[in-house]
Amino acid sequence: MEAIALFLTLAVTVEGIVEYIKTIIDGERKAAVIQIGALAVAVALCILSGADIYAAIGASFTVPYVGCVLTGVFASRGANYASDILGRLKGAGGGKYAA
Repeated sequence: MEAIALFLTLAVTVEGIVEYIKTIIDGERKAAVIQIGALAVAVALCILSGADIYAAIGASFTVPYVGCVLTGVFASRGANYASDILGRLKGAGGGKYAA
């Protein structure tokens, strides 16, 4: 189960980084400002609180605070992603698929 949680966490984090880069490259100024603002707030909160979803699921990084920064990227993508993932994990644990 930890491997699945790690995979999903990495997938959302990578998707978040790619979306931020794509928005900046496409020149969508208003969207980029909003997304970068959300990213900055989420990363700051995760660093200040020590939130590290990667450490919680057993992954570690050799560089300090990388887990907190990536957790901030994960968190900045919005509660809907986290809610979807948690719902699917709960469904998988119970033998049912939760949509």
